Amino acid sequence: MADFKHDQYRKLFDQSADAMLIIDDGRFVDFNDATLKMLGYSCRQELFSTHPSQLSPPNQPDGRSSFEKADEMIAIAFEKGSHRFEWIHRRADGSDFPVEVLLTPVPYENRMLLNVVWRDITQRKKAEEALRLAKYVTDNTSEGVIVCDTTPKIIEINPAYSEIMGYSRDEILGQNPGFTNSGRHDKSFFSDMWREITSTGKWEGEIWDRRKNGEVFPKFLRINAVYNDLNKPIYYVGVFSDITRIKEAEDKLSELAFSDPLTKLPNRALFHERLEQEILGCERRKSKIAVLFLDLDRFKDINDTLGHASGDSLLIAVAKQIRSSVRAVDTVARMGGDEFTVIISDVKDESVVADIANHIIKSVNKVVNVEGKEIIARASVGISYYPKDGENVDDLMRHADMAMYKAKENGGDSFSFYSEEMNIESARRLLLESEMRHGIENKHFIPYFQPIMDLDSGTIVGMEALARWDHPGNGIVLPGEFIPLAEDNGYIIPIGREVLRESCRQARQWQLSSSIPLKVSVNLSGRQIKSLDLRKDIETSLYESGLSPDCLTLEITESMMMGNVDAAIKLFGDLRNAGLKIAIDDFGTGYSSLSQLKRFPVNSLKIDQSFVRDIQADNSSRTIIQTIISMANSMGLEVVAEGVETHEQLDFLKNQGCRYVQGFYFSRPMPGDIFEKTINQEAFHPANYIH
Repeated sequence: MADFKHDQYRKLFDQSADAMLIIDDGRFVDFNDATLKMLGYSCRQELFSTHPSQLSPPNQPDGRSSFEKADEMIAIAFEKGSHRFEWIHRRADGSDFPVEVLLTPVPYENRMLLNVVWRDITQRKKAEEALRLAKYVTDNTSEGVIVCDTTPKIIEINPAYSEIMGYSRDEILGQNPGFTNSGRHDKSFFSDMWREITSTGKWEGEIWDRRKNGEVFPKFLRINAVYNDLNKPIYYVGVFSDITRIKEAEDKLSELAFSDPLTKLPNRALFHERLEQEILGCERRKSKIAVLFLDLDRFKDINDTLGHASGDSLLIAVAKQIRSSVRAVDTVARMGGDEFTVIISDVKDESVVADIANHIIKSVNKVVNVEGKEIIARASVGISYYPKDGENVDDLMRHADMAMYKAKENGGDSFSFYSEEMNIESARRLLLESEMRHGIENKHFIPYFQPIMDLDSGTIVGMEALARWDHPGNGIVLPGEFIPLAEDNGYIIPIGREVLRESCRQARQWQLSSSIPLKVSVNLSGRQIKSLDLRKDIETSLYESGLSPDCLTLEITESMMMGNVDAAIKLFGDLRNAGLKIAIDDFGTGYSSLSQLKRFPVNSLKIDQSFVRDIQADNSSRTIIQTIISMANSMGLEVVAEGVETHEQLDFLKNQGCRYVQGFYFSRPMPGDIFEKTINQEAFHPANYIH
């Protein structure tokens, strides 16, 4: 077997994601782990000194002998200096698969070897075949078909498209698909469409378009993404039909369509009409009515986990429970999604409305069997009164909605009455959102750094980056004041992205300017974990900063990992395989079991500061810490204790074998410039704190 000494080449060879091999005198003499994985072999000796044809079917797709053709390909590579071609190889289990092969001659000790790179092109071949089949089918269908690349530009249409739209093929190809825009949809419509396509790979719905003769018409459009073997979209295929006649029929029936088709309750339109009638009646009778706005807690999680069909079944069950909780004269409506409204007529005593709201919540809170799965729904209810809280439909609905969100803020599964303070709070929230958006645009969200100490060596080994808002008027704002709102409105994504980018840049700068090999830990929020851009944000931050992946630890809480176990295992497994470290933050406060924890691809556990704080006063906290450290040691995981503030806490942790700590005992979180000065001061030696 050839012995290659060049370190960088050896590292590239061994760590390449593509299969890499070396041919000497027509035989394989070296190969990397990716080759074994691709072929399904466990032992290198099984492949050593084999001819390429021995890892191939007897014949290639063109009918030629694999042995003869392999020798010909090798000869061409030596003649031309490199040769790229497609080939069929055979795995250890006997299954065949297509690869793209690149042969490159490499001089070595007075002879020429061949460097071989294989890339599995199974998915690409499937995509190409799918497109060929799609063209055959679409050329013979009556529905219009349009194929776009990711630019997006139109690259293909079928004859039915020309017939429906009135354009010839030559007039269409190369155009942006929006050039037939009817003008009836605003930018948000198309933004939402592409957001759904990006997240799910498909979209369907009704849309208005414009024919060549200028006629605007409705069509039902389905868009599907076609992916390559890297799970990246390469084409978008749209299929549509002219639904002009259907829409004309729907328009005639729309006046009668006042019920929600799923739950059979009154819909939004009928609810508004009845509320207007109730208001007019109250004005005559000088009576009161109550409006209840109900929203299911975490319905999106149920929908995403169990599917839309199960979500619909749950909504039907909830509708029946709400209806059975009120009088026949009261109106129950579904506003859309998981939102319901109730009109309580002729209210004599406001305490009765509280009883009704309580009864509705308890009724909804029952176990519901949905397609064999037991689900417990929970609801938040907001209540407004006419005329006290509003004298028209819009005000009553808006105030009931605000009260509902207040109930959610209080933990959900409860009700709340509207108060004028909520308007003030709403205005404050809107102002804070505006300032937050301005802060994002002007990079006012920055990381503060808290040192992480190694008790064995008495040195700083890294730091945790903690988000801070450097508000122009209010100074430094702590995360507790802005993170919850940022999670709700989605601003946590750009905030997290900026903190991650700056943390990586700062860490790399300190590595270059000091002798301390500092590593940095960055917290990820629940929204960031679900974001499709997370991997890209991490890759960009590492690339721009030059920070090595093994110097970045991503911290997530137990609850985030347990939300969708399989998805979390896949995501963090991919990240750890890319060289990053994964830590579970606030460990011990969540609800993961040991058997589940063993499945997660994590490197370290961070003991929650609440246990550290109670070390001296609470025997349970000491026991929990001992258990976590013992468990982590048995699983080969590192342990970091957070919130160390006293020497007694430090001694206990050190005696229990906890190697890494952080907390106010050593330092509070500091901005980057202060952190840099502090770690370089001779007076600041962590060993001085550790005895």
